[in-house]
Amino acid sequence: MKTLEALQDSSLDVLSLFTASLCQDAGRIVEIADHYGADPEALQAVAGLIAVPFLQSCNRQWAAAIRQDWVEGYCPVCGSWPAFAEVLGIERARHFRCGRCGGRWHAQALSCPYCATNDHDELVTMVPEKGDAHSVVEACKRCHGFVKTFTRLQGCEPEAVIVEDLAHAALDVAAFAEGFARPPGAGYSLNVNVSDGGAARRFFAWNA
Repeated sequence: MKTLEALQDSSLDVLSLFTASLCQDAGRIVEIADHYGADPEALQAVAGLIAVPFLQSCNRQWAAAIRQDWVEGYCPVCGSWPAFAEVLGIERARHFRCGRCGGRWHAQALSCPYCATNDHDELVTMVPEKGDAHSVVEACKRCHGFVKTFTRLQGCEPEAVIVEDLAHAALDVAAFAEGFARPPGAGYSLNVNVSDGGAARRFFAWNA
């Protein structure tokens, strides 16, 4: 993270970095890191959070307009893959949750959000030997993707999704150990143009 200090006094194109964060363009973020001599993984970690407040605002504006029949594997607000799934209430309604904008949308049961297979022989559920029996990992042997799934009475608030995701990192570690991983990037590629009207801004200004 120390290498990111070089970005504070540079001519960093903040809009370019924000756009890369918004679109989850890992290649562009690596290019920016290489240009300024920053560590790519460190910049990836920070850049991934830059667009989150904006996306949270988008979800607050658009959540009511999400179609009830939306069952794609990616978020209808920002195109991200789900952070986890929630199985809610006595009716066991299943929803995906987005870790970037906090969005919620209907999820098909017994179906992989990444490759859309519904072949039961390709889908597995991993249950922790010790711990919360209501928190499991659902994985796909075809594409090797996985989703953490929580059974609870009520879903978490949009702004808490990213925290809930981090709080259950042990499930991610268990999935990685079995050869499963979340797909990189977005589930749906955004094509956006960002403009600030010519205003000059500094993002990395923690010493200002």
